Amino acid sequence: MEDNILVVTMIVFAILLFLLASGVYIAFALLLTGLLVLWIFTPELVRSAAFHLFNSVNDFVLVAVPLFIFMGNIILHSGLTEKLYRGVTKITEVLPGGLVHTNIAACSIFAAITGSATATCVTIGTIAIPEQLARGYNRKIIMGSLLSGGTLGVLIPPSIIMIIYGAFVKVSVARLFLGGFLPGFLLAGMFMLLTAVATSFWWKSWVPPRRKLTWGYVPRAFSSITDIWPFMLMIVLILGSIYTGQATPTEAAALSGFIALGMAALFRKLNFTSVRTATLEALRTTCFVAICIVGGRLLGVAMSMIKLPALLISLVTGLGFDPVVVWIIIIAAYLILGMLMEDVSLMIVTLPVTFPLMTQLGFDPVWFGVQLTILIQLAMITPPVGVVLYVMQGISKETPIQHIIQGSLPYVGVMVVSIAIFTAFPQIILWLPNMMFGG
Repeated sequence: MEDNILVVTMIVFAILLFLLASGVYIAFALLLTGLLVLWIFTPELVRSAAFHLFNSVNDFVLVAVPLFIFMGNIILHSGLTEKLYRGVTKITEVLPGGLVHTNIAACSIFAAITGSATATCVTIGTIAIPEQLARGYNRKIIMGSLLSGGTLGVLIPPSIIMIIYGAFVKVSVARLFLGGFLPGFLLAGMFMLLTAVATSFWWKSWVPPRRKLTWGYVPRAFSSITDIWPFMLMIVLILGSIYTGQATPTEAAALSGFIALGMAALFRKLNFTSVRTATLEALRTTCFVAICIVGGRLLGVAMSMIKLPALLISLVTGLGFDPVVVWIIIIAAYLILGMLMEDVSLMIVTLPVTFPLMTQLGFDPVWFGVQLTILIQLAMITPPVGVVLYVMQGISKETPIQHIIQGSLPYVGVMVVSIAIFTAFPQIILWLPNMMFGG
């Protein structure tokens, strides 16, 4: 019976991949696959599908998703990020690699506000690409640094991916945010270290001579405070309210929207058009995410009904694989699937199987959530489906997609190394959440 279930399940997943490859919207492909699994194995439970569909989005924490997206869109369409980019440039332009560090640092700060990789890439890239091309920077290093820095939007809290993960598997979003804090900024530091070393040796011809370090640098760097302070204040208020327990992630998301509107009004950047555009884009993105969650939850329920996760766990434990070996296999699977699916879809499709398997093997749910988020980062810049690759090409249409991919590869290597580091030293992820909340 178990063999039959595994065979038919493989057929069902083949149907899912076929639907995705055929261009069917991921949400409807998930819904169809979930209904198919229920109909084949437990036809008497098909009528309960509507109940599961409703409950999948009946979660207060998911309200944070549209609110954070709205806040990011307000900042994007009000033009406030020009101040951020100008301020960060004053600090980083003397480093080896010059404005390439500005891309990574500005993306890190913006990511700590919006939680969206796409919004981060679009916002910073729109400002950075024309200026750096005019100064003589190579397209590959511009694109690579923006891609890597932009994907930090899904790792550095507040992360929309982490909110969806927490709601999907019932893990504290606040613990996930704390777990992603150190790895996010450590990964940003690794990106900057790679840039500094590479532009000093192998990529020396890719960047113009950097600004010389003189006594005038200190007052210039301090003057950047006038440009950066609104963003740092937002980070402190949003993340501080969550980490100190003064607000839930959803309440902090609502606060972030009001702060963004207030900042835009303070600097006279607020108008009806920007608010309308930000609202419509937030609604559009939220609807897509919600339908994906509905389809993914139904598929997860269907797989639980046929006991697929339990069968997989018994199979793996019966073979006697070391947990680290299983983790390496899962990493390889995500790297392959990341070439075929975009970020939210990849997570929702795989979690019903990988989450119970990893927790059964003794891995911490918060640790796995952060590591999964880094794998999602990789998927976002992995061809042929890497969504951020095409976002960057949309910003700079004259840049061939091959140059964008080539520029991202060294930073992809850094992400893979970071996964190995966080596997060897899990306390890098778990120290902050355990210190703040116990564990």
